[in-house]
Amino acid sequence: MDCSDDLNSILDNLKETLDKFDQKTEPFSEWSVESALRSICESLELPNITTPLIAEKMAFEFCPDYKNELTGWGTYYGPQCVLPNPEGTAVERPSIRAITAHIIEYWSDRSKTAKHPILRARYADLVWDFQKHVTGQAPHYSMAQIVIDSTIEMTEKNCHAIKVEAIDRLERALHLALSLGDSERIQKVAFAIIAYEDVVADDSKPGLWGFAYEMLFDNDKIKLTAGQRQKLLDDMESRLQRLSNPDKGPPNSFAAEKAALLLANYYHKTGQKEDVKRVISAIGSAFLQAGSEQSTLVLLAYLQRVHVNYKQFGLKDEADEMVIQLNEIGEKAISELKPISVTTETPKEELEEFVSQLTAGDFDEAMGRITGYFIAKKAEVESQLKELSGKAPLLFMIPHQLLDNTGRPLAKIGPLEEDLEGHTVYWMSQMLSFDPVSLRQVMGSLKEKYPAFENLFLEYIFRSPIFKDDKKPIIQRGVKAYAKGCHIEAVHLLVPQIESALRVLVEEDGGSILKPARRGAFHLKGLDDLFREPKIIEVFGEDIIFYFRVLLSDQRGWNIRNNVCHGLSEAAYFESRVSDRIIHVLLCLALVRKAE
Repeated sequence: MDCSDDLNSILDNLKETLDKFDQKTEPFSEWSVESALRSICESLELPNITTPLIAEKMAFEFCPDYKNELTGWGTYYGPQCVLPNPEGTAVERPSIRAITAHIIEYWSDRSKTAKHPILRARYADLVWDFQKHVTGQAPHYSMAQIVIDSTIEMTEKNCHAIKVEAIDRLERALHLALSLGDSERIQKVAFAIIAYEDVVADDSKPGLWGFAYEMLFDNDKIKLTAGQRQKLLDDMESRLQRLSNPDKGPPNSFAAEKAALLLANYYHKTGQKEDVKRVISAIGSAFLQAGSEQSTLVLLAYLQRVHVNYKQFGLKDEADEMVIQLNEIGEKAISELKPISVTTETPKEELEEFVSQLTAGDFDEAMGRITGYFIAKKAEVESQLKELSGKAPLLFMIPHQLLDNTGRPLAKIGPLEEDLEGHTVYWMSQMLSFDPVSLRQVMGSLKEKYPAFENLFLEYIFRSPIFKDDKKPIIQRGVKAYAKGCHIEAVHLLVPQIESALRVLVEEDGGSILKPARRGAFHLKGLDDLFREPKIIEVFGEDIIFYFRVLLSDQRGWNIRNNVCHGLSEAAYFESRVSDRIIHVLLCLALVRKAE
């Protein structure tokens, strides 16, 4: 068999495969086409893969609605994957660089000759999306029209196997119709969207309903008839009723929430306060009923969602009542928490050697080493998080709630991709609690080495101009309490002096330590405000400021300052690890020296 026979055989195989999809009556997806074309290519040597086969395979490899701005090309379609190569650059599959003017022309022809609407829509959309990038010439508007008309036909025939992807195609068609300003097609797509939701909607699958309302109802560019608008509202009201008060079993509270929030936003916008209260109250009832059959911790999470919704829509009385319930349930939830213990062992000789190295030399030298060593580095924590998330991805995809010792919700940490800072704060706070080389051991060794520790420490930190003499008696008493192991007294005396020292620094630089209050008055800036001051950030740098926040003012961390100043902690909280860290913060502040 010569080369021409090989080529004819490949083209015949390709035509046969595409004809099967053109004539299909049962639903399929673009991924099914891509899989079939890949099978043809896998049986061929690379030189034998012809331009038509390359064009066809590539057409169904591109990912629609590509959202990654870092690896995308500013187009609707993007690569299926992006991988690093040995040279350190990225390899895209497929790549926009592989698209030629000839391939664009091939896709344009196929958009007109293919019979199945799924195929026509894909070819035409690729031309509309890529032609300007590849050839420099804008595509003909007829390509967008083919996408719109084929998508409408696809959903009318219900021939796409993946319903949520068909919904995405409808959204794309609506976008194209609006960009063309084609009023007739806009109305046709709107009708197709409503009709398709009637076909595929399933109360138990929130992704298959509500899309008509979300795409059309508040879009001023789409002129729905009064009947269409009322239908969308009525459908949503009926669905809320079914989901929040089912005939059998517990309510589907999360699905009910979706329906209620869509309605509540409309009623709020149109000033229908009683309807807002009605639909938001339905969420509360649904979550209460669903949570009654779950653990106390799950119920607590449900009611927090309810509280957020009440506050968002101005239901103050209901929100206040929910706070009382949250406090009551929080206390019960604490009893369900199970302790987790981890044992680590560090050889005694290694630990003693390391402590000896940190405390070697004179007092000033030891203070400098201890100050630097025990500052947690933000970048190192972030690097560890990314490494851990690669090994246990599920752990970092699920949001989790932090509770205080009474069960009161403190803070929520979202998935790692959305809340890197929250995870970094929390992870750093955990690392500070379980540092294998304890600050307690180092400070204990230092106090044994220097019996006059209290005086030496005071003399050391008061070389910094941000510690004023009028504060010395307070700090001296706090350090004395620390040296004696009176941690409650030490923490309560020293924490406010941290804030005071930072204010001095801002004032010395000519900054303001006041912020406006009501009735024309002024308040002193709090600790978090001070951490945002440009001079504070400039002097200490990002690592130390982040470390301070984790220790002192972030609810996702130790939050020492707020726990102390608001009387939130029990006596057992004030152990040596807390006072050790406060002493370390004072050492960090003492890094500020007057310029010679």
